[in-house]
Amino acid sequence: MSNIDWFNESLLIEPASKQIQVHDKTINYLVWGEESKPGLFFIHGYSAHAHWWDFVAPAFIEKFCVVAIDLSGSGDSDHRESYSQEIFADEIKAVCEDMNWKQADFVAHSMGGSISLNATSIYPELFKSLTLLDSIVVLPPDKVRGFSSNKSMIRADFIYDDKDAAMDSFRLIPPQPCRNDYLLKHIASNSFKQRDDGWVLKSDGKIMKSYKSKDLTDILMAIKCPINIVYGLMSQIFIQEILDYTLYVGNIPEERVIGVPGTMHHLFVDDPLSVIDALKKLIGED
Repeated sequence: MSNIDWFNESLLIEPASKQIQVHDKTINYLVWGEESKPGLFFIHGYSAHAHWWDFVAPAFIEKFCVVAIDLSGSGDSDHRESYSQEIFADEIKAVCEDMNWKQADFVAHSMGGSISLNATSIYPELFKSLTLLDSIVVLPPDKVRGFSSNKSMIRADFIYDDKDAAMDSFRLIPPQPCRNDYLLKHIASNSFKQRDDGWVLKSDGKIMKSYKSKDLTDILMAIKCPINIVYGLMSQIFIQEILDYTLYVGNIPEERVIGVPGTMHHLFVDDPLSVIDALKKLIGED
């Protein structure tokens, strides 16, 4: 089966869409599979959304009930006046409660990793395991000074005349080439919404203006659940120095770390099948 055939078959397994209220805002999330099965919870990164997982989640439904959230300010969830790791943790907790999950395995990409790691300190009972996908959760001391996260990297206020023009403008953040155009088109098609004046990104440009990163070193050192790392061997941001420091701080054994050849930061867009295989090895599917 070719990659595009696999992709099309995956999309035939459509998720249910659910909504809950968290701090007076509607939070949307997607569900694949039988709700009686153990929980597997996917958390997206900055300016992403639950539909990034449409072609990944179906691979796990034989063993798991799979959930992917639209954090507030993203996807089909409401926007807020301000955002914080604590608010996002409450949204994750609320979805688990709505699913009647006492515990789940978590997989988080990019900024979703720091959000999830922080949530382990607030709701540790929820986390059976946490797998970070190319996610920077701690920085070596000499890297912290030059690291800033309070600038918006998206043109959320730009209005496009039609959906085609909007989709043509879509770019991954950070920018990288993508050899799987059909995956990028699927993600882009779910990244915009229509208003009376045209098409705009669903992502809220205010997220990074109010969201404050914090030092998660103590949390990573104290985490109780198993933590795994899957990263792109060609990642533009998750470089060897950051990997080494993360393993050192978290005392993470090498058998819980998988580097995926030929992939960059958005590794499950570059090579979804290899990332799926890596996740299955780490969270016990195989």
